[in-house]
Amino acid sequence: MRVVLIDDEVLPMARLKTLLLENELQKIEIVGEYNDPIEAYENIKSLRPDAIFSDIEMPELNGLELAEKVQEIQPSVEVVFITGFDRYAIDAFNIHAIDYMLKPVQKDRLHKTLTRLQLMLNDKPAQKYNSTCLKLFGELRVVTADGQVQSMKWRTAKAKEIFSYLLSRNEKSISKDALLELFWSEVDIEKSVKQLYTTIYTIRKTLKQYNLHDVQIASLQLDSGYQLQLGNVLVDVDEWTKQLNALPNLTVDTYEEHDQVFNAYQNHFLKDCDYIWAESERERLKRMWRQHALQLSKFYINEQMYEKAIQVEKKLQSLDADEELQYFTLMKLYDILDNPEAVEEQYTLLKQVLEEQLAVDLSEEVTSWYRQWRSKQKRK
Repeated sequence: MRVVLIDDEVLPMARLKTLLLENELQKIEIVGEYNDPIEAYENIKSLRPDAIFSDIEMPELNGLELAEKVQEIQPSVEVVFITGFDRYAIDAFNIHAIDYMLKPVQKDRLHKTLTRLQLMLNDKPAQKYNSTCLKLFGELRVVTADGQVQSMKWRTAKAKEIFSYLLSRNEKSISKDALLELFWSEVDIEKSVKQLYTTIYTIRKTLKQYNLHDVQIASLQLDSGYQLQLGNVLVDVDEWTKQLNALPNLTVDTYEEHDQVFNAYQNHFLKDCDYIWAESERERLKRMWRQHALQLSKFYINEQMYEKAIQVEKKLQSLDADEELQYFTLMKLYDILDNPEAVEEQYTLLKQVLEEQLAVDLSEEVTSWYRQWRSKQKRK
């Protein structure tokens, strides 16, 4: 396992290094040690670690900010936070850190972290490390075999949209008439056919610029349409759907697998694109993810794993800020954890979303619960 250590304090980092190298669970290769988080960020792309162990409170760039930046350039990296403060736990899990340890690090506690890391790294498909992946979650991007993320630049917006459409239906034959009707319905037929040919030519040139030589737009017989062929290139939507459908029943022995698939969904399908044709697919994938997320949250609550439930609900909230259920569930979870400030915060956020942005009132259920909770707080 390739590891990078980041801590502005020398002694804690030296202790962690010793414990990592002495562990008997797996071979650790420490490929970088940094007291400066900015220097660490500048070098991580070339080091390509499997995991980073980072302090949180550091000058100029704290560990939470660093982790977010690192995950943008190397999404496959796992993050372990090591800090002298426990108040960052929720923030750490919100950015999908695999673990959170308090200083001074104890040998037994580190062993549990390394076990979890090993499980996560072993579960990742081998293709992730030797195949290019095209991403449709969030925005259209390319992730190269060495983990570099690139946003694709297009000569025309139409070329980007049509490639996104073909990619979402990869390996399926799309007739020329269907493309003309969908993208040039108000244009003269002769002119629209020329524009289609020009757009396909532009897409092919763009694919070559990004070394996507395996991705081919094959012309169908009699020039009747096209089929996007991917070769060894993966598509994140397809991979995520396969993983979701292959999950075992949710139990105390399998919840980490479920958690991994839940966190692999980073954003909604082509979220930043207002393509009319994408709306139904976006909603379909969102429903699948949301249904699984609610199942996972319910499981964590039943098992009294409240911090994990909060992690799920916070991510649901971040991707669908106008859903009342997440705020209400978080209010009840923070009440269980005896965190009245967080309950008040969620209630205030919900009021702002519903009353100020959506111009609707809070539900009777939430209002009634909050009043009872306030009365209970006054009696304490």
